[in-house]
Amino acid sequence: MTTASLSSWISLAKDALTLKPEPFQRLASPPASLRSAIAIVVVVGLLIGGVHALVGIPGLVSAPQFNADEFVGQIEESLSMSQMFGGAQTPEEQEAMALILESIRRFAPTIEKLSQVQTPLPGFFVRLLQWLGDWLSRPFARLASWLFISVWIMLFARLLGGQGNLLPYLSASALSTIPHLLHAFDFIPCLGAIIWLVAGVWGLVIQVKAVEITHGLSQGKSILAVALPYLLVFLLAGVLFLLSILLIAFGANA
Repeated sequence: MTTASLSSWISLAKDALTLKPEPFQRLASPPASLRSAIAIVVVVGLLIGGVHALVGIPGLVSAPQFNADEFVGQIEESLSMSQMFGGAQTPEEQEAMALILESIRRFAPTIEKLSQVQTPLPGFFVRLLQWLGDWLSRPFARLASWLFISVWIMLFARLLGGQGNLLPYLSASALSTIPHLLHAFDFIPCLGAIIWLVAGVWGLVIQVKAVEITHGLSQGKSILAVALPYLLVFLLAGVLFLLSILLIAFGANA
């Protein structure tokens, strides 16, 4: 990649993050190609994984040791904090939390023993393979999640009257992964939740812009097209949660 092309891609990313229409139009205009879109998503994943890989280098030298007592202590501290902010209130909730804590106390020593089991390969090479696997798997995970949600957004956009085609839309929607570069820094204590919120909302706003430009929809309909897949996921998750509760309840009464 030449300096000129790198500068061009940086300028494209900057314009997309500020919601200028040019980068969306550039990627979506004929001949729209998935090659550039996939390249954007993969590079984002590699950069995120690269930062996390650098942070994880000290772990290659010495393996983290799982300590059952320390783990249980952290859980107990978290539950104690949750009680201060209105955690388990009813006797049933307190009984359930006590049961969960007792299960953790019983299972933690087993995890500690498993973490000490010798492997056929030296520990360093096992950690090295895990380190490389974590880094190289991030682009594929990012690619899969982007394709999944973008296809659903495309479907709802067409149902709402959008006139765009799949290839131009996917090419433009790849820009929505750029804010997720912030995830490279979500290992910093106390910043993880903020980074997830900012990157998520920023990415959704860019998706709305991509729908608006490639499908010719109004801003309101574009927002709806982007929001509906997530609402559908939350609805399905809620239904599955209720079904699991009912199954547990029926199983307990059987």
